[in-house]
Amino acid sequence: MKYIKILLPFFLILIVLVSRGCGNYTLPTSKGYTQLCQIYVGHDSSDLIDQWGQPGRTFEAPNKGEVLVYVETKDEYTLNPLAHSALIESPPRIDPRKDRPEIIGDVIGRYYPSMDYCITYFEVNKDNKIVRVIWKGDCSGIERDRE
Repeated sequence: MKYIKILLPFFLILIVLVSRGCGNYTLPTSKGYTQLCQIYVGHDSSDLIDQWGQPGRTFEAPNKGEVLVYVETKDEYTLNPLAHSALIESPPRIDPRKDRPEIIGDVIGRYYPSMDYCITYFEVNKDNKIVRVIWKGDCSGIERDRE
């Protein structure tokens, strides 16, 4: 009993510190991923490649530019969509009327938690500037305070 009386103030302080620390932590969301992608719109595609690495696949865009495709799989046993060209569609079909996509500026995305991957298409114009981003799948990022 004597030890409980001595340790009780320390446990209370520990609980307060832990609860305050948890209040500042936010979980990744689909809106956060949309905000992350929006950062690159209007910038040179080399900035994206410097930070994300080489894309898994590229192909010609309708605007005579290029589409850079990035895929993140959730674990090593997940089917990689880039290995199966039938799963790659450009642009990916996202119906704003029924899919309720995340839209910020020139970025549109649809969160599908059932997918084991996140696939992101960066459309680049002839001047090497990213003009549009479309993403689909289990994609998330930390939200920023302002859009």
